[in-house]
Amino acid sequence: MRYKSGYSVVEVLLAGSILALAVAGIVSAILIAQRNNQASTAQSQALDMAQEGIEALRSIRNRDYRLLVNTTTPAALSKTGSDWSIITSPASTDDRLTGPLRTRRITIADDTTALDSKLITVTVTYQINPEGDTKTTSLSETLANILTNKPAGTTATSQNYQLRDDNFGNAQSTLKDTTP
Repeated sequence: MRYKSGYSVVEVLLAGSILALAVAGIVSAILIAQRNNQASTAQSQALDMAQEGIEALRSIRNRDYRLLVNTTTPAALSKTGSDWSIITSPASTDDRLTGPLRTRRITIADDTTALDSKLITVTVTYQINPEGDTKTTSLSETLANILTNKPAGTTATSQNYQLRDDNFGNAQSTLKDTTP
């Protein structure tokens, strides 16, 4: 008996299953890359929001240091025009952005390592995927009362600058402006 040339059923099934595995692997890799890209974008946006919170608190400090009052519970920020303010008892919808969902909260406490300074922490909770999983990122910084902690002796228009040894307070050298 003579066999016709062509592929047997076993060969076709084997080739089809290998092709299906390859396609499934490629699709899976694309989906994982897309999910990682969404999480990375969300994290980047959360860090931007946290940095904006630090800048907002600096702005409040520059306007009036006395507005940086210690918080016992996390507070929020609000912007009206160009002025930032602190919401000490925020609602769940205060200081919240969507697409992906991000919520910013701040804490303010006295800094124990520096005189007349506040330790501020900005925490952003953000959604990393459409299923609603969340992560948190935080930034902290010490803000000093710049009105009372200004260095003495030189001004922006000063022509002479004196370098001092911080350990002993004595003058080490004097530099003079040599511009004609």
